[in-house]
Amino acid sequence: MTRRPRRNAHRKQRVVTLPVVGLLVFVLASSACHPHVQKFTADPRHICAGEPVQIEWSVVGSARIIVRPPSDHLHDGPVSDDGRAVITPNATTNVELHVTRFLGNPTRSVQEIEVAAGAPRREVLTASLGDATSTPSCTEGRVTATVHAKRFSPQVKVSTVLSHPNDRRTYTVQHAGRAAILTPGTVLGDFRDTPLAGDWTLSAPVGEGQTCETIPPVLVINVNTQCLAEGRP
Repeated sequence: MTRRPRRNAHRKQRVVTLPVVGLLVFVLASSACHPHVQKFTADPRHICAGEPVQIEWSVVGSARIIVRPPSDHLHDGPVSDDGRAVITPNATTNVELHVTRFLGNPTRSVQEIEVAAGAPRREVLTASLGDATSTPSCTEGRVTATVHAKRFSPQVKVSTVLSHPNDRRTYTVQHAGRAAILTPGTVLGDFRDTPLAGDWTLSAPVGEGQTCETIPPVLVINVNTQCLAEGRP
C-alpha cells in the first residue's frame, strides 16, 4: 500500500503556528507601546503661600497636565515629553500628569503641593531604625537616628516641638545647631524660627527590659510650623 505525502499536516501546522506568532508579536508590540512616566517631581512640596515650586517631568508617550486649583504659570493641556515649569500656589495644589500612547493603557501620576496658609500646620517627623539613610545606632543604652527633612521650603519655620501622643520616651533633639530635651507631654520653643528643612537627630534611652533588637522601630516627634510672613501664632 502506497503512503501519501503528509502535505496537509504541514499545511495545518502553518495555519496553527502563524496566528500564534502573530498574536505574540502583537502582545510584545503593545507592551512596548505602554506610556511611562520617567520623572515627575515638585520641589519643594511643602511651602508658604505664594512661594515658587518647580515642576519637572519626563515621559514616554503624549503628556497632558492638569493643575487644581488652576495656575497662571502652568495651564491645563498638552505639554512636551520633557519639560519644567514654575508655579506659585496660594493654596494646597494637585498637579496631575496624564500620559497616553497608541495601543497602550493610559497612566496617571499626581504631585500634591501642601501650602501653609492661615493656622500653623503640624508635621510628624519619623526616623526608621530599619532605614540605613537614617544612620541608626544603638550603643551604651541609647538609640539614635536622623530625620532628613528635604521636602520643605526654607520659609517653613518651626514654631514648637512636642512629643508624639502615646510616646513615653524622653528625647534629646538636635537641629540647626541647637539641642534640647523633650520629655513626654511637653512643648519646646527652643527651635522656634529655625527652618523645618534639614537634619533632625533624635536620641532616646533604651527602655527598661528592652534591648536594641526589641525597642520600637521608629523615633518620632511632632513639629508645629509657621510662615513668618503670616505672623507668629
